[in-house]
Amino acid sequence: MSIFPTPPSGTSARAMTIPPHAVRPSPVPRGTSALVSAVLADPASADRVWAGVRRLGTPVVEGAGPVRDVTFWHRGEAARVAVVINKLVDDTTYRDALLDRLPGTDLWALTLRLGSGWRGSYALAVDDGAPPRLPEATLAELEQRRVRARSVTDPARHAAVDAWYDLQRHMRPDPLARETTDLGPHGRGGSVGSGPDAPAPRAWPAAPRGRIVPVRHGTRRAWWHVPDADPGPEGWDVLVLLDGDRWGDVHGPGAGAQLDAWAAAGVLRPTATLLLAHGGLAERVADLTCNPALVDDVVALLDASPEAIGAVTRSPERTAIAGQSLGGLTALYAQCVAPDRFGASVCHSGAFWWPNAVGGEPAEWLTRMIAGSGTRLGRVHLEVGTGEWVLLDPTRRLRDVLETRCDAFSYAEFDGGHDAACWEITLPTALAFALGEQRRDGPGQRAGRTADSTARSTAQAPASATPTHG
Repeated sequence: MSIFPTPPSGTSARAMTIPPHAVRPSPVPRGTSALVSAVLADPASADRVWAGVRRLGTPVVEGAGPVRDVTFWHRGEAARVAVVINKLVDDTTYRDALLDRLPGTDLWALTLRLGSGWRGSYALAVDDGAPPRLPEATLAELEQRRVRARSVTDPARHAAVDAWYDLQRHMRPDPLARETTDLGPHGRGGSVGSGPDAPAPRAWPAAPRGRIVPVRHGTRRAWWHVPDADPGPEGWDVLVLLDGDRWGDVHGPGAGAQLDAWAAAGVLRPTATLLLAHGGLAERVADLTCNPALVDDVVALLDASPEAIGAVTRSPERTAIAGQSLGGLTALYAQCVAPDRFGASVCHSGAFWWPNAVGGEPAEWLTRMIAGSGTRLGRVHLEVGTGEWVLLDPTRRLRDVLETRCDAFSYAEFDGGHDAACWEITLPTALAFALGEQRRDGPGQRAGRTADSTARSTAQAPASATPTHG
């Protein structure tokens, strides 16, 4: 282990680990729709227009150019209907996300102006008098998040916070969505919308099925995924996936299917993947806020890999760790404190704001520690959505620090929010940079800054997450 500063504990650890609830910096961008206008002009056309919406799938995208009119639809009786899209609405703007009931019909519609490269998961919140359809665990987590939000916001916002979280209790998938994801707001079957220039999901080829091997270290639960392939004489490359039970689907019949597909497609070299679970909200927060004990546990699990999975590398150049949100923060932290074990990190939408200054500690601790410690790292990939107003500037400041601290560095911005529907598209490419290219160009080569032209420009410009080499 390297000597790296001890993370802060602070006098108010609870508030310190709650994201800053900064007010959305701009209004929700409303647009216009020819289909909506047709129903407004002739309510009798509702059935015909609705039939067209069903054929097209939702949301319906109209217009041309870098910004499009994107319309979300619902049909039925309700007191109110809203669209819930991460980082497009919050407690101060959710009223702007309410669908309008079209007079003389039971159709509801809301048109937003979004970039042609925008992609995001969403849900419809339909308050129709029926009990919430969400699982009890999801409702409990929403309540936890409501309490957390109230604890770091001005009391003048508390009524709006309560109303916003009450609305989210009525979330359900959009039955007409053209695309779904297992990683959306409802898990399996979450709805996804996108513009015509957004990166599309890749159709992965059928792949031989790998194996899932459960392991423990104390109370730490984890699983190894081992592909159906020959690791070669040097043993398996290693990938550690934080929140790995989500990515690996460790309990389902398709366990590890994504990892199998990436390996079969040649995105990754033969790689054994350690998938970590982090429990509920409170446990996950404790785990993934620059916790040295977590890093120790991961290293112990790597050292004690069972014979059933075969030989795994101990080379940092062939070992990567990846995470999203707090997991992105922790992936980079693990590389800083254990560079002898982790030669690469992939950080999607990392919570680099941490700690929240309301907890009594200055913000952006990891960035400051890297800048002041003389730390040098191997390969790092950073990625953030242009709609993530709390994360965008901290991530850009971290980018500026890391550019001269890494053997290879890549950076990307995507047109979207804090959203697994975006992360799942670019994660394979980011992992290819972190692991698949390790032996091809070796240490000492710097990667160019992906999407550098968009880094200080408008959120409408779609950004590729494909690393480039310079």
